[in-house]
Amino acid sequence: MDSKALRKKVFYGGVDHALRKEVWKFLLGYHEYDSTYAEREYLAVMKRAEYEVIKSQWKSISATQAKRFTKFRERKGLIDKDVVRTDRSIPYYEGDDNQNVVVLRDILLTYSFYNFDLGYCQGMSDFLAPILYVMEDESESFWCFASLMERLGANFNRDQNGMHAQLLALSKLVELLDPSLHNYFRQNDCLNYFFCFRWVLIQFKR
Repeated sequence: MDSKALRKKVFYGGVDHALRKEVWKFLLGYHEYDSTYAEREYLAVMKRAEYEVIKSQWKSISATQAKRFTKFRERKGLIDKDVVRTDRSIPYYEGDDNQNVVVLRDILLTYSFYNFDLGYCQGMSDFLAPILYVMEDESESFWCFASLMERLGANFNRDQNGMHAQLLALSKLVELLDPSLHNYFRQNDCLNYFFCFRWVLIQFKR
């Protein structure tokens, strides 16, 4: 499969919803472009088992253990607050006691154990929500999300170096393409482009 040609077609023409689940697995890095059907089926089984092992790490934490595990309590609390505010206007996530919201929460908690250094940061749920909506599978959604975070994780680092680099690039781009707008920002002390922070962080999702 020509990965460059596929990405180009998707960029210009999008993907039919009926095909999106399979195509996204390649685009998000869950499947290798040159993998066979048999290899992909085997991978799905292995990845599902691995996901359950990682998930069991936080599921097995007792209330007594949680009292002595500050980082877990902090991340769980942040995730619990975020998932109930993520895409709730979309039917897939709307309403009380929505099981899809529970799955969203479980995946994010599992990721916080999979990548303990990065953990969970506000904005991650915005990336996972559309993935889960398309995949409708907990394990596949997790691994697609984890692969996406390999590319975007620097945006969520505590030092914010990844974000600062992108905002600087945006500043240079505006200076080149729209000098008058750049000068306006300069006159109003906005050259740090912090007003674009949220847009860039979650890739203009909202």
